[in-house]
Amino acid sequence: MLSKKSSPIFAALFVVFLAVAVWMTVIIAGAARNPSPAGPSGTTPAGSTETDNAAASNLSLEEKFGKKNFDGATIYFLTGGDTNWWINYDIAGNSDGEVLSEALYRRNSEIEDTFDCTILHDQKTHTNAGDTIRREVNSGDHTYDSYFSNGTQMTKLLSGALVTNLNEVEGLNFDDPWWNKTVNDTLNWGGKYRYFAMGEMNIMAWKSTACIMYNYTLGKTLNLEDAFQLVREGKWTIDKWNEMIAAGTDDLNANDKMDYEYDQYGLVCGNQTFEYTLNGMDETCAASDDENWPTLFELTDRKVAALEQLTRVFSHDTTLNVHDTSYSGGTSLAGKSGIYFSTGRFLFFAETICGSFQLWDMQDDYGFLPFPKFDEKQESYNSLIQSPQMSIVTIPYGATEHQTETVAVINAMGYLNQRDIKTVFFDHVFGTRSVRDHDLNVDMLTLILQDRTFDLGVTLDPAKIITNLRTEAIRGTNGFASVYAANVDAAKAEYVKLRETLGN
Repeated sequence: MLSKKSSPIFAALFVVFLAVAVWMTVIIAGAARNPSPAGPSGTTPAGSTETDNAAASNLSLEEKFGKKNFDGATIYFLTGGDTNWWINYDIAGNSDGEVLSEALYRRNSEIEDTFDCTILHDQKTHTNAGDTIRREVNSGDHTYDSYFSNGTQMTKLLSGALVTNLNEVEGLNFDDPWWNKTVNDTLNWGGKYRYFAMGEMNIMAWKSTACIMYNYTLGKTLNLEDAFQLVREGKWTIDKWNEMIAAGTDDLNANDKMDYEYDQYGLVCGNQTFEYTLNGMDETCAASDDENWPTLFELTDRKVAALEQLTRVFSHDTTLNVHDTSYSGGTSLAGKSGIYFSTGRFLFFAETICGSFQLWDMQDDYGFLPFPKFDEKQESYNSLIQSPQMSIVTIPYGATEHQTETVAVINAMGYLNQRDIKTVFFDHVFGTRSVRDHDLNVDMLTLILQDRTFDLGVTLDPAKIITNLRTEAIRGTNGFASVYAANVDAAKAEYVKLRETLGN
């Protein structure tokens, strides 16, 4: 049971997540004050016009929020992360010449000048960051005013009553356009408890969104259908992807077996492609009841069909899974998927947006695709946010000294990221001549970021039911009904226990 009544009773698991981004009808590379790129559909929110939206999104910070006098208060943020690809870009920025870091430096400077405050930031490993918040909350001695957590720390924060119910924090309006409504609605259990929230200030949630990199040069050489056009026409389905994976496979050394050192594969990926593809087909690993509490999914006919499609995705004949040594003759290839894709011998590379940073020296042209739909009847393309590296807003329980100022800064970050930073982020992602077409891929990335899911079932993995289903798909044994039956009672019991703990 939680010991603090207004602390984390857990907010949420998620399902579908609609990233609320400002639609950009025009993109000017490097511009500091552009709205976000227009989505492929070119839609405009009801009751507004494109002119109204553009004007609202281009206001200065003072015009948007008014000038504030916080008397030089220091607002201290903590993030989790590590090195290389996953260095956390949510808060920190400096004038070191790196394009995204420079943009964040300008953003923070505008906030500090307009609000008369100072923004400070520490990054620790994810585990150390979570442990730091636990120590501070238990001691009552707070250094950090806000902690941008990742998915792996959620249960730790909730079970320890370590975070504030954001519904009770004045100044946070989750209808503001810089918050991601669909995800945040799922985090609002019973309409009362919201301990985590995601918005445009969470750049790591952009970076850790799943996508497919497509070798456009190889696809043209093989005379394959235009995958980008299939996406735009709503015809990018799991059947079509599996067909193209097979068509992109070739035993180049003609020895009647697939060899990762010599042959051409349709797909290079890792184990996590299981949940990426499943969510793409609009099948999540957690469900919600009528009161919006998380529950175990039902094994419907549609879900079984989706799982069976996953056995085709992971076929040893067409796919190199770098996390499973059975795909590569007992040799571990973890961490090398981007390297192999960049050689031009793989048609598709399933990863997160951040994984594209390995491809800046790639010679072939490539582009970005969402994970495919189950069929053409499915309304949207869903893109899963990878739990271990994503970012989500929390306020430590009891961190109230600068709460008003902290809320103002968080809102300002969301607004300015929407106004300025997303354009810079796209340029940062492209960072290379190899991207096939700038405007086309802005459209693709906008589409990927606008319909996202965060799958609590993957994060919690009750009774290891998701791990076991993933194993079935990767092995191609299709024993999904047996795995579900063997684990369903224990998994449901874990969800019941979670609700009892968080609801008291």
